[in-house]
Amino acid sequence: MADKNLFKRYIGYDNTDVFRGLLLDSYIAVQKNGLFFGENLPLASTAEISAAAAYTAAQLDDADAIQQGLDTWLASQKIKCDSGAVSKALAEAIQSCGDGQRNTYFVLLCWLMKYLPQKHDKILYVGAATLRELYFLYIMHLAGSEIIYTSYGEDTDFEQFTKKDDVTTLGGALNTPVEIDFENIDLSLEGQLSDMRAAAQKYDGLVTRGTTSAAGIFEDFIKTHKSRVIANGGVYGDGCEIPVYFAALIGYDEEAVYTNMLLKFKESFAGLKKQLIFIETSLSNPDVDETKALGSIPRNSTETMTDALALLIKLNGDPLRTALAQSTLKQMLNALFEETGNQTVVMNYGTKLVTWLYRCTQGRKYSVQYEDIPTILYYGDISQAELFFLHFMSRCGFDVIYITPNKNMLDMAVDKNTDGRMQIFQLPQTKESGKYPDKPVKMSMATVAYNAERELDTMLYNGDAGIFRDFQFPNSQAVTLKTTYEEIGILWKHESKFRTGFEVSGNLVSVPNIFAKISGVRRGDEGDYWNEVRDRLTPETVLRIKEDKPAPDGELDLSAYRSFYRNSQIDIAKLKASPLNRYSYLPDRIQDLIFYKFQEAADSGFIKLSGDELMCSIIHYGLGFDKNMLKILQRFDFTKQIPKLIYIDVVEATFTLEECIHTVLCNLLGFDILVYTPTGYKNLETFVDSRAFEEHTMDEFLYTMEVPKLKIPSDDKNSGFFGRLFRKG
Repeated sequence: MADKNLFKRYIGYDNTDVFRGLLLDSYIAVQKNGLFFGENLPLASTAEISAAAAYTAAQLDDADAIQQGLDTWLASQKIKCDSGAVSKALAEAIQSCGDGQRNTYFVLLCWLMKYLPQKHDKILYVGAATLRELYFLYIMHLAGSEIIYTSYGEDTDFEQFTKKDDVTTLGGALNTPVEIDFENIDLSLEGQLSDMRAAAQKYDGLVTRGTTSAAGIFEDFIKTHKSRVIANGGVYGDGCEIPVYFAALIGYDEEAVYTNMLLKFKESFAGLKKQLIFIETSLSNPDVDETKALGSIPRNSTETMTDALALLIKLNGDPLRTALAQSTLKQMLNALFEETGNQTVVMNYGTKLVTWLYRCTQGRKYSVQYEDIPTILYYGDISQAELFFLHFMSRCGFDVIYITPNKNMLDMAVDKNTDGRMQIFQLPQTKESGKYPDKPVKMSMATVAYNAERELDTMLYNGDAGIFRDFQFPNSQAVTLKTTYEEIGILWKHESKFRTGFEVSGNLVSVPNIFAKISGVRRGDEGDYWNEVRDRLTPETVLRIKEDKPAPDGELDLSAYRSFYRNSQIDIAKLKASPLNRYSYLPDRIQDLIFYKFQEAADSGFIKLSGDELMCSIIHYGLGFDKNMLKILQRFDFTKQIPKLIYIDVVEATFTLEECIHTVLCNLLGFDILVYTPTGYKNLETFVDSRAFEEHTMDEFLYTMEVPKLKIPSDDKNSGFFGRLFRKG
């Protein structure tokens, strides 16, 4: 039996554009070596019937007799196929197609004698086939042809077709016939579109978006393609993923530092193989020559128009980004049409995207061969169309960074970041954008003694020696360790800088921390269990004993928090200035740290909520840390001892949403976290995704344990003269 996957019957589809492309690709393929039927097969002529008579079987109800005549004809034409299977199918058709058995036999035999000698690779039939035609298609399938049969479910004879189980029937949400004028198709154009669709399918999914941070943004952007792939666990080579960064830095902090930082970033590309595409002045609309170069764009349908615009794109020497740009252009313009319903708007955006792409890459004049992932740096005030262009370029395999000190641009950047692809970082101050820095700003004048102290400071505290000033780093990134149960005890009291995963990059320090749930009691030994808990308590520990309290009645009204975010991006400056900010008395660095972790919690996927419920809950409960927790956080020096959060849960009540959000935020802030659960019951899992923490399951579960009196140790060991003299840090 022939492969049923090579006889496909389409009665519906899900995407009109994709299905139209499938039919057109099939039509182009059959022009080379195949058959196309857009209506019923033609009846046999008198001459064809006469030719077939020479091979007529003596008995039409005998498959062997039918095969004898068929073999004679196949031998005369030197055709090799399974004549036994074909003869059985012919005999079955004769019995199934009604009273005119002899007529059925001659019709099928004439069609076979007409079409089989050409050994067609593929047959495309669009329409409702008769029962005889279904048997003909099946016999051609047995003879080695791939069949693409599109009936849209209108073929009522298919239910009487005895070989229907040998056909793969495919459907979808739509079944309206796709209108294609096959007789007037421009094969050259359709061939180009077919190649474009094939290339889009080949490279689909290669571009991925990496995640950066405000502190490490410039270092991440200059990382090579190879280093990114390897860091993601991939293998670098042709056809590997393209991890890109797409970020915006809006606002500024200390002006001199900001200026020198931007200048250094731009100059760093001079020694790299990465191309920098720098945009400082607004991208103007296409001029007369650029519009003329686009040629005539048909507008009889939006689909035809977007196809024509996509075919204009050709980045010489870079077929991969050519294919990505073509498919991305179509996707974004089709989505824009669905949103606006205005073809003129789509056309205007399409011509801008194509023109600006050529301007930035100089694709019309030069052979573009990028040795690494190119970077687009856009500086200054930006328009809605230009933001659309940056989103387009990011999807085409370019790193894209938008920088402006003008926070008036923030609302539009957030509003047009509908899919959250652009990471938006905001700094506290604002000013007019002006020009991109072209010379360094001299910092404040320093005395000789101060410079000497700074030189010594640089030698001692650059991270190479593992020595750091108190509170040297303003920013941290938690890196949760995957450990064995035994390793928890070994690492628990180690300072951050002595743990695997500790890293310093600029002003950012990576804090390796522990987040684990201990289910059950080892060997059922309660004494050892509570001794272990006592040993885990440190002066910087927050201890929580889970209480068996009923859930609060009713739902909280969280609507007051909706004004503090848009498109899942929290407006940190607005939240800090709000009367709802319970942390306003804390230093700005602590407030910023907490609020940035709100955003990180929303982006992490660790909390099992979504949309407004996720954002409002994080802000509401995130503003609820008690003063003891805030004092511990303020004392947290990221390179030294790590604060702890320990939960003991011996009750049946699961964790509340507040407890789960606090726990996730503590993890992201860098706390070591242990959740002791001797019962093995569910608690964290109520609202926290299992990817966020490790679970270590012991050999016994105990259900009636009582929590003994546990005391947080004081820091007395460092009191007194000698304690202060030899204190670490």
